[in-house]
Amino acid sequence: MRYTQGFVSFPAYFQRRTRIQNIPLLLLAAFWFITSPVYASKPVVYFAGVSFLGDHRFIDTNYPVATALNKTTPEQPQAALDKAFFELLSAQSATLPFSLSRNLANYKSGPAIAMTLAIERESVSIETFEDYRKVVAEISAQVLFFDFQAMRLIASIPVDIARNDVINLNASLDKARVDNLTALYQPTSNADNSLLSVASGHIRQFGLPKEGVLRFKVHAVNIGDKASPLVPERVQHDALAQVFGQYFTAQLTHLGGLNMIPYTKGYAIGNKMAGRMANGDVYTLTLPEADYVFTIDISNFKHIAQPNKHLFASRVKFTAKEATRSDAMLDDYFHAAVAKLVSDKQTYIDDWAAYEDALETVLSELAQQLSAPEKKWFDNHSQLKRRTYNTFRKWSEHINGL
Repeated sequence: MRYTQGFVSFPAYFQRRTRIQNIPLLLLAAFWFITSPVYASKPVVYFAGVSFLGDHRFIDTNYPVATALNKTTPEQPQAALDKAFFELLSAQSATLPFSLSRNLANYKSGPAIAMTLAIERESVSIETFEDYRKVVAEISAQVLFFDFQAMRLIASIPVDIARNDVINLNASLDKARVDNLTALYQPTSNADNSLLSVASGHIRQFGLPKEGVLRFKVHAVNIGDKASPLVPERVQHDALAQVFGQYFTAQLTHLGGLNMIPYTKGYAIGNKMAGRMANGDVYTLTLPEADYVFTIDISNFKHIAQPNKHLFASRVKFTAKEATRSDAMLDDYFHAAVAKLVSDKQTYIDDWAAYEDALETVLSELAQQLSAPEKKWFDNHSQLKRRTYNTFRKWSEHINGL
């Protein structure tokens, strides 16, 4: 598959002319080809709007705020988030790595690259203090680029954003959830507090991968016997694996610089990923095969109480191997801890929120070390220390040399 536009086909009479007669025309054609915006180096990408990953039957339940914001009606035939995202990208067209088009039906023939911002998670956590509540709203999404004819994924960009808020004890929790998620979806001038703004920022720094580029995938996230009892009953293990599979994939993309296939355990069967557009159209994308796969085993969590401070630690086993081989190239245990200050007014300490922070820390740092290993980090955070550092260094040299 080619990810750039094809060359112009010149008329037959032009090709029949003699070499000398062709020279002026060749110069003119070359100048026209270079300066024409239609045949510039940027590929054309067709805008497919905002969509929602997963079984179409559960989309409204899984993404209540986004689907409510992005509904189409006879009075409003254009979905609000679709319109806002397209306008935001169009305003930044000069800095985009491709030419954006909205007329997907007019793509003529040949490979057509389409793009959708696919929402994959809405979540809100609430922590209670003596005289207020802390609200943390989070949204995860994927910017998916795919071959519209073959419905095959070409590339993806993970996008994550969070928002903190404080409400009084008498405030409606349902309203707090809706208000904070809604705020994350609204486009603003601040690139740090809007899903659409963060996604557009990632897109501006993105380049469509060349054919034959190596692909990586988080194959599985498992919860060990020691860690499992510390996971709250309200948290389903499959949902937890999905969240951190997505999180690690995002870190490997942005910090590790790897071309990642989305983690799809919660919304894919085999190598097929399903979703639904704002207008109700259901789509299924075929995922490419991975060259290398990663596995994360969440081994344990640990809590150490100290005066005015608590330490929360997470331990994971990380394995990397070629997709077609059974022997591991990388295999060791890693840990990280976060400190949490305890206020005299805090009536409840949410251990799980702190464990999640520790798990995020070890995974994000691990992603960084895959790209640029540092000996001191392995001395402090890995079980086999120097041995694992040397293995990571060889891995980095091997991957960067391909």
